[in-house]
Amino acid sequence: MDWEALWEALLGSFFPAPTGSRLLDAAPTGIFRSPLFWAWIVLLAVLIGLACCIIHIGLRSTPTLLWLAVLVDAVALVFVRRALGWRYPI
Repeated sequence: MDWEALWEALLGSFFPAPTGSRLLDAAPTGIFRSPLFWAWIVLLAVLIGLACCIIHIGLRSTPTLLWLAVLVDAVALVFVRRALGWRYPI
């Protein structure tokens, strides 16, 4: 195992590059105050919650309604993310 590469990968994830992360560079654009950004965060949290719920219930015994909710949420996430990219080109 290459311990040097692993150590560098771990440190690189905790310390941003000299230019900073893309999300921090986007702060002056006002993206964090945008309702689109918060809608995207809420949709992402709902998707993670639905995935945890489906895993807890079991993949084979999950009701179809939950799978449909995951599909609708994923499509909504794509549209909101595209709208964010159009409104705030970073």
